[in-house]
Amino acid sequence: MTRSSQDKQAADRRGSGRPTVDEGRNVRGQLLLAARDLFAQHGFEGTSTRQIAAAVGATPAMIHYYFGDKHGLYRALLEEIIRPVLEGLEQRAGTSGAAATVRDFLSAYLGMFGDHPWLPVLVFREMHEGGEEFRSHFAQRFGSRLKGLLSNALAQERAAGRLRDDVDTDLAIVSLLSLCVFPFLARPMLERVMDQAVDGQFIQRWQTHVGRLLNEGLAP
Repeated sequence: MTRSSQDKQAADRRGSGRPTVDEGRNVRGQLLLAARDLFAQHGFEGTSTRQIAAAVGATPAMIHYYFGDKHGLYRALLEEIIRPVLEGLEQRAGTSGAAATVRDFLSAYLGMFGDHPWLPVLVFREMHEGGEEFRSHFAQRFGSRLKGLLSNALAQERAAGRLRDDVDTDLAIVSLLSLCVFPFLARPMLERVMDQAVDGQFIQRWQTHVGRLLNEGLAP
């Protein structure tokens, strides 16, 4: 969705009583950044629209203007981060005629989590503590597409003779996802117990290690 269409939708929601927008700054972007930090610290339910707005010197009316409500803000935050990664992987099939590979997935997702290390923690927390609305939205908007990408990648590996016939595809997908998110969910333990910083260097090492682990563990 383009910025102009977002503004039009926001204007439709807002109606005639719209708040004054400071054109000298990107209020929408600042609200997204503030929501990111507060959601990561306190979770979705533990963060109010008043807190988010106050963090950028705005009012809750601005959240209504740009996003409709707190749920809309949360969804916009996930869309900003996850959607481009999924679209990039999906477009590879359209340009090359082949599905994105397991290595493509590892590179894209570990890169995303490296840039946004708070994301797995936030999503994991809301999956367990949040409402059904969030779980359903996440599963439909992102989870189903992710499963499709990984299913296609594993089918491609099997067709090329690089995946054993007895490998359970569903469990292989669970393994892939687990290996991607675990270092970020367990970051405090890794840093304090293992004395291992989850930084860019670690992510590169981890990607190489996981790729080799999967190749050797799943290969015929």
